[in-house]
Amino acid sequence: MNTIDDLIRWIPGQWEKVILTVLSVGLALLASHLWGLYLSRGEMSAEKRRLYLVWARNTIWFVALLIIVSVWASTIAGFALSVAAVAGAILIVSKELVMCVHGYLYLTVVQPYKIGDVIEFNALHGRVVDIDMFATTLVELDKAGQRTGKVAEFPNGLLLTHPVVNASPTGAYVLHAIQIPIPERAAHNLDYIESAALAAADHATAAWREEAMAHFRKETESNFIAMPSGKTKVSWDFSDPEHLVLVARIACPVEQRAKVEQAVFRHVWRAISPAQLGESESQSGTGAA
Repeated sequence: MNTIDDLIRWIPGQWEKVILTVLSVGLALLASHLWGLYLSRGEMSAEKRRLYLVWARNTIWFVALLIIVSVWASTIAGFALSVAAVAGAILIVSKELVMCVHGYLYLTVVQPYKIGDVIEFNALHGRVVDIDMFATTLVELDKAGQRTGKVAEFPNGLLLTHPVVNASPTGAYVLHAIQIPIPERAAHNLDYIESAALAAADHATAAWREEAMAHFRKETESNFIAMPSGKTKVSWDFSDPEHLVLVARIACPVEQRAKVEQAVFRHVWRAISPAQLGESESQSGTGAA
């Protein structure tokens, strides 16, 4: 009760600061709400709408926080000694909270990812849909790049101690590796399988291949980093002698990865069917004769 009575007696001399604080919070809430209504009426993709919403919301509340701190600066300075006396206890109690704020500062300065990027973090794999001061929210994706319907969050403080992989750092186009296991019965005709995989990948990416290659050239020139050319390439993973794996590397839009992967896999799997393999061998034998 003594603390409440002291607070009641102290407020009358601080009414201007209290009113400015309430106004700042109210205006921040109103601005966030009006911005959300404005974006909902615009004709833009959901990803862009989410990006603009998160960016504006964080900016509005950062400005509001600066105003509130400026208004109460003199009062805060008066309590500096008291704050210093309990600072150790606060840091111990709220260590995770402080780490989350530091992680958010790391995100703001370094920008390892942004809204819309596909990232891998610990056991999580998904598209970033929200970033606030304390946590990052992902829409979970499966191995094929399709949404699972689940939403995952992790505290920003973990970014200070765990590595994060950004699967879409180059913007609209990414390099995607398609891994296709090859049965033992087809391992004797690798040239035919390579040709089938290249043909399938070129057909699936024909609509944007030239644009993707131009995109990677631009990324190389603007970021001063030697990026891959974006051409389709086929290689073999023989790390496990009992399981030969064909790896087709393609350049495609982020949202098209699963569709292209399925198309290439179906084409290659049909090509290595016993009937197709037999036909290819007979054609190669006839040509040799």
